[in-house]
Amino acid sequence: MEMMREFESPKEALKYFKKKKKELEDRMEQLIKLRDEGKITCEEFEEKKREIEREFIEVMDRIAQLSYILSQGS
Repeated sequence: MEMMREFESPKEALKYFKKKKKELEDRMEQLIKLRDEGKITCEEFEEKKREIEREFIEVMDRIAQLSYILSQGS
């Protein structure tokens, strides 16, 4: 993931990470659908699920940090 990407402002970064959060939620929904349809094995599901969860945690951490930073400025 592009965690080291540079942004013009904390507001821009927050917008980016909220969009990334939505993308990860969509990926997880697709993954669950693939598992339910039997198109991937349980092992594949668990492996990809862990990757998405790891990235999701990083994104949520950034969102929390940026929300705090922006709340301090008001």
